[in-house]
Amino acid sequence: MAYSDVLYGIWLSLRYPAGDPTPGRLLKSLRSARAVYSADRELLYSLGFSAKEVRPLSAKSLEQAERTATACASKGIEVIQYHDPGYPVQFLQTETPPAVIYCRGRLPSFDSELLISAVGTRRMSDTGRLNAHKLCFDLASAGAVIVSGFARGIDSMCHEGCLDGGGETVAVLGCGCDVIYPPENSYLYGAVMDHGAVISEFPPGEEPKAENFPVRNRLIAALGAATVVVEAGIGSGALITADRAAALGRTVYAVPGPINTPSAKGSNLLLKRGAALCTGAEDILSEYELSFPDKIRIERITEKRYFIGDYSEKSTGENEAERAVANTGAEIAGMKISRASELEGLSRSLYETLLRDGARSPEELCGSGGDMSNVVYTLTLLEISGYVTALPGGKYAVK
Repeated sequence: MAYSDVLYGIWLSLRYPAGDPTPGRLLKSLRSARAVYSADRELLYSLGFSAKEVRPLSAKSLEQAERTATACASKGIEVIQYHDPGYPVQFLQTETPPAVIYCRGRLPSFDSELLISAVGTRRMSDTGRLNAHKLCFDLASAGAVIVSGFARGIDSMCHEGCLDGGGETVAVLGCGCDVIYPPENSYLYGAVMDHGAVISEFPPGEEPKAENFPVRNRLIAALGAATVVVEAGIGSGALITADRAAALGRTVYAVPGPINTPSAKGSNLLLKRGAALCTGAEDILSEYELSFPDKIRIERITEKRYFIGDYSEKSTGENEAERAVANTGAEIAGMKISRASELEGLSRSLYETLLRDGARSPEELCGSGGDMSNVVYTLTLLEISGYVTALPGGKYAVK
């Protein structure tokens, strides 16, 4: 039976965890995922791969890859392979390029556009919020493409600022690109797809796990010609992105913040350690304007009137999925808005059951684990926390 090349690419990507360098080395040596699939152990050993690296390739079934490809087709997700023309050339400069990336929306021209990665803390200050929005508004106004991680806080404001500035933006997710996380970004998700792309190395349906985000950050760092940290505390994942960018030889910028503001201590530390000072978009663009004469015009910053748009949830009575669908044209079945990763134990089990099966009574939910009293108690906590809502007839549903 003949299989599409994309199935072999998906198959290879599923054999190793995200961030593993082995797929990239295999593809560099053998030129295609189909060739990797067909290679025997002796050939791989002769190319310098160890038994540990080769072992995952013994699973030759393409069934999981076929399911993933079917899910992508039904949800309008493009699968871009390592050697495809649209694959980001910047990923090829890393030691851990993904075998495939999944994409929704329209990718920029990675070899002719100026991409700037802009990141920061989820727990932003009011000053950080404004700085992120204004900086990316100005960068986009001048012609730059903004790359960020779609997380709460600074990342979301970077995407919003870019969109308000009339630019294109790329959101690199730590979950499947059909999973809207955080859920309050459902409307922003659609706007990003309309004016850029949502990409991920994780297959459709992958939940946003904590371990996914540090791995994801290397891709954000790779895409940008420079990375700017707008605001970050000492423990912020944005510092990981800055480290990855520096390791790739990219310029790292940091926006200074008040010395007594916890959310600025990390970005101030970067400045202390030699990061370039960023007090505005001109500080970054002046380094790249001559390299992109047909794309970047600093004078456009002063020509465009600054404003802040509204990417918050709309009060139309629609739920989050319907808002995203209205904005993207996707089918509701293709949208998966996830808050489950914020929960654990029985809370998560109950929430996922309601998400999957719809409204249920406590009696019907006892099969999810725990006795009746625990189920009722946990549902009450979920209701108080805004995860579920009580319906007439004693049933509960995801809010």
